[in-house]
Amino acid sequence: MSNFDDEDDDDRVCSTLRWKEVVLPASVTEANVDALIFAELNEQWRKVARIVARTFQACESRSMPLSNQVIAARIQDLAEAGRIESQGNLTMWRHSEVRLRPI
Repeated sequence: MSNFDDEDDDDRVCSTLRWKEVVLPASVTEANVDALIFAELNEQWRKVARIVARTFQACESRSMPLSNQVIAARIQDLAEAGRIESQGNLTMWRHSEVRLRPI
């Protein structure tokens, strides 16, 4: 028998870290992070989980020591600043989406 009330919290709320709480490593700039995030976006809605995962992979391949939570915090900050569009609660990566602002 399955109990849906026992759903894993990690699937619903992945991070509550805010960008203002982040301290980037000296070797990484905000512009570096933004460039990697924007490289994964287009004008179609994409799950935040997908953007976080792909940006994290790009960071790893460039030896940029950033966590998934830091990337998600930056995505949320970009959305709040109006630089990208979002829908849903961005702390719930699998239940929210982002995209580039339409031209």
